[in-house]
Amino acid sequence: MRNLIRFLKLNQFLLLFLIIEGFSIFLLLSNNSYQANKAINYSTQYTSLIHNYFHYFSDYVSLKQTNEYLVAENAKLHTMLKHEESFHDSILVKNKMFSYQSAKIINNSINKRNNFITLNKGERHGVKQGMGVITHNGVIGIIYSVSENYSIVISLLHRKSSVGIRLLKNNHNGILRWEGFDYRTANITNFPSHIALNKRDTIITNSHSVVFPEGINIGSIVDFKKDEEGYYNVKVALFEDFNQLNFVYIIHSSETEEQQILEMKVTDE
Repeated sequence: MRNLIRFLKLNQFLLLFLIIEGFSIFLLLSNNSYQANKAINYSTQYTSLIHNYFHYFSDYVSLKQTNEYLVAENAKLHTMLKHEESFHDSILVKNKMFSYQSAKIINNSINKRNNFITLNKGERHGVKQGMGVITHNGVIGIIYSVSENYSIVISLLHRKSSVGIRLLKNNHNGILRWEGFDYRTANITNFPSHIALNKRDTIITNSHSVVFPEGINIGSIVDFKKDEEGYYNVKVALFEDFNQLNFVYIIHSSETEEQQILEMKVTDE
């Protein structure tokens, strides 16, 4: 204890400088998106290497489970391609304007207020900022930052994440957000109360997004209550378990840029 006190006294100015400097960097990154993005790009190149080596070992241990998953996915895709007419509800077939690229998750968080996911695909694989990320169970997030070999995804479990949704049974639209409490659920707020809702109603993506194809399953309603303004606050159980993510699909629409340019012209006018 004496040695610790002596050390603190001898280095008090250096420690104070480091604390102030660290706090200043924190404020800079918290309030400036450009600097924060650059910092994430820089750190991704190095931290992702560490995560990658860790996953090489974990992949080897779970090789049997991984192979079983890939065999099942391949069988599913072959079936859809062979019998395309009988799979009108399949996202991979129905939305041919979207291209799909598989990726492996090498880092993931679920217990923070703002969660991110690291993928083993980057610029050299054709990945760009703004691309959507999904699984066969639902929406995962949007590409936020890209380096040469890796990319960072803003998870659906993030305070700034929002997804345009549609109630499958009657086509009413809304916005799905995560309130930061449970990685298994998300919420739709300000949903009109005149709309008939039932527990277990399915929620899917709507046609308003240029990031995600229409009709991707997201979750099902588990509860809904009226707020003070008379709107529904709808609780949705997500189909995808974010605590067990392994493989994902990065998706991109060849027509996204054309739509965005056209809409920007209308906005500018």
